[in-house]
Amino acid sequence: MSADMHDRMPAWLDPGQAEEWIAADADAAMAMLLASEPPAMEAYRVSRAVNTPRNNRADLLAAVA
Repeated sequence: MSADMHDRMPAWLDPGQAEEWIAADADAAMAMLLASEPPAMEAYRVSRAVNTPRNNRADLLAAVA
């Protein structure tokens, strides 16, 4: 679960649901989120340098110990 890494939770929507979700009232939007299945993900630590936009390098996506 992404909450294990930070307090910002992503919204997992099926393709094509974005417009419907944005237009929905709060209850309908929450129901859509609860009904969606999160995609399979892999989590690993990366360099804290990814937090600075000027550090835009592919090598920052490599896992760190």
